[in-house]
Amino acid sequence: MDITKLFSLEGRVALVTGGSKNLGRHIAEGFIAQGAKVYISSRKADACAQTAEELGPNCIALPMDVSSVDGCKALAAAFAEREEKLDILVNNAGAAWGGPFEDFPEVGWDKVMDLNVKGPFFLTQALYPQLKAAASQAQPAKVINIGSIDGIRLNPWETYSYHASKAAILYLTKRMAARLIQDQINVTAIAPGAFASDMNRAARDHGD
Repeated sequence: MDITKLFSLEGRVALVTGGSKNLGRHIAEGFIAQGAKVYISSRKADACAQTAEELGPNCIALPMDVSSVDGCKALAAAFAEREEKLDILVNNAGAAWGGPFEDFPEVGWDKVMDLNVKGPFFLTQALYPQLKAAASQAQPAKVINIGSIDGIRLNPWETYSYHASKAAILYLTKRMAARLIQDQINVTAIAPGAFASDMNRAARDHGD
């Protein structure tokens, strides 16, 4: 076995949402290092383009807001104009909201659940034809949902909707996996622990 090729993604095409910074950028960078062609998406077009330029010619920016069904469909359409197949989809885009129980607003639920739970489902649904086209028994297509350790255990902060969304994505992943394996599409989730990011800056810098 050639261990230098053990993690090779040569010839594969990937799409990473929330790919312009933090964890999404690192995922895209790792995929590119292993030979993949990577599309990154984020709400902010300038940031998306800047990251794609920094990561090199195998990184292509497709800016889009995937917090709505229409946004998911638009991203899938933009991708389909460029590629017939999608080997790897990483549903990484996410949002958090913190606030005291007695004042926690409905918008804090809507924003977080729309992006963290509905977004991964509807984007995967919209890209299903491209995932299915790439998949085979020998080389399944991959959908990777980015969850959080906060979907498994409590953090110290009142992030009600975030906790619920990350627990939901872990169970949604199981349901999607049970269905999509029929098409040789593997659906898995990763639950990272704490790391410094823009999302948790307020809690990190003002923990009291």
